[in-house]
Amino acid sequence: MIDVKHLKTIATLKETGSLVNTARELFLTQSALSHQIKDLENKLDCQLFERKTHPVRFTPQGMLLLELANDVLPKVEATKCRLKESLNQPISQLRLSVECHACFHWLLPTIKEFNNFWPDIKVDYERGFSYDAIPELLNDELDLVLTSDIRETERLEFAHLFDFKLKLIVSPDHPLAKKAYVTALDLKDETIISYPIPRERQDIFKHFIQNARFDGTLKTVDQGLLIFQLVSAGMGVAALPDWLVTPYESQGLIKSIPLGALGLSRPMYLAMKKTMSDNPVYRHFLNTCKQKKG
Repeated sequence: MIDVKHLKTIATLKETGSLVNTARELFLTQSALSHQIKDLENKLDCQLFERKTHPVRFTPQGMLLLELANDVLPKVEATKCRLKESLNQPISQLRLSVECHACFHWLLPTIKEFNNFWPDIKVDYERGFSYDAIPELLNDELDLVLTSDIRETERLEFAHLFDFKLKLIVSPDHPLAKKAYVTALDLKDETIISYPIPRERQDIFKHFIQNARFDGTLKTVDQGLLIFQLVSAGMGVAALPDWLVTPYESQGLIKSIPLGALGLSRPMYLAMKKTMSDNPVYRHFLNTCKQKKG
């Protein structure tokens, strides 16, 4: 309802003190300016200033709008300057790492979509997976990191992409397959198969089993397909994101079960340096991630 142009008009009116001078400053005819103000007053259902006063005397409602203009306009101008500065710094590549093995399932189509718009920018994901990529981001060895864990917030921005459900997968004939959901106690003696990530960084231990007793075995493998094969063969269970589980479950190879009565939801973030958060290339990659996953 209230546009930036309206705020500029009110601020200029306060500065010049008259409609004539305001029209001149904004390169408008007096008729166009009067129409703009009248239209705004009709939308807000109030009078913004008293006519035939010099300098212009604002009503209480007009003063509120002027306060908004004084707050918003400097921020708008500052953002414009930062955008111009970022455009003057050409980007030839984005160095990306992920702290989630399963992200590649949707990340590669995201990169392809991004490159359709920015064909001259190489997305370098040769580093691939790292269970702790944030130090490399802070040391300028990376530009972007996909992660579920927020840290180092003084220097980094963590843009929320989406939330996902972590599901326990078991073989169709596993005893847990009949349960509506599993508890930490249900996993006490199980063999949990996972990617090669330190136990303290694994969501199933950090956010589900936590301090519960675990006497089972942790078995790590490098490939997601191998995890599904081992689980399907009844050689263990695993906790994986829902988007990775669905295709295998639809084939009847595995059964997925919620972790807890309410299920276990985890966030996914795109981490970047705060100094680059307004860069249009970075923002476009961020939005592409959201769209492709959404």
